[in-house]
Amino acid sequence: MEVKQIMLASKRKTQSGFNIIEVMVAVAISSVLITAVYQTFHSQQRSYTMQNEAAAMEQNLRGSLYLLTKELRSAGYNPQLTPTDSSVSATNFRLVTSFPASDNLFTVDYTKNHSLVAFTLDADRSGFIEPNKNEQIAYRFNQAQNTLERFNDITHQWEITSSNIDAVDFRYFDQNQIELTTNDPANIAYVEISLLARTGKPDSKYTNTHVYTNKEGVNLCPACVGDHYHRRLLTTTIQIRNKLITAS
Repeated sequence: MEVKQIMLASKRKTQSGFNIIEVMVAVAISSVLITAVYQTFHSQQRSYTMQNEAAAMEQNLRGSLYLLTKELRSAGYNPQLTPTDSSVSATNFRLVTSFPASDNLFTVDYTKNHSLVAFTLDADRSGFIEPNKNEQIAYRFNQAQNTLERFNDITHQWEITSSNIDAVDFRYFDQNQIELTTNDPANIAYVEISLLARTGKPDSKYTNTHVYTNKEGVNLCPACVGDHYHRRLLTTTIQIRNKLITAS
């Protein structure tokens, strides 16, 4: 009987659980592993999100620039060769200083206004610039909304063509590629366009230190330095191809 009791006591001793120190060590190791796994997952998730944001920004930027340059290249389209008369809105082809012709909602000074462009084209080949036929086109930068907007000649409303735009800059040059010094759109032969887009979401691990300038060295977005957005700047120069037709 005594031998049996001794054997049972010995068995109970060998089956004892973890002590408090062993439990604390196990918890500490588990915490380190869980933290490492979470940090890896969080880093990969952030990288994936930023890649999607960068792709969306690139698509937004290139799409906006394509649409803008495509329409601006058609400025002054005049297939009927109607003589241009800047004093008559219906025959004022090319870039214009007052717009739209029917209402004069705004005016443009091409030596000062670098975030706005307005032009006309004879889309229906009638020989005249007619209202409500998408023949009066304008683009502007809405700084308050960070959007590039297009004027709708039919509704007479500004419509957003792209969001998350931090700067839109137009520079105008004559045929000798000298920047315009007088507000005469007839002398505009080249237009330099700079578009600065940003991601829709900030990146907490990134701080922007880049200064974005156009070809003339003008800082397009002084407020961009120090924030947490990734950006992309595209600049292109287009030639106004359609010539003015003067009466003989």
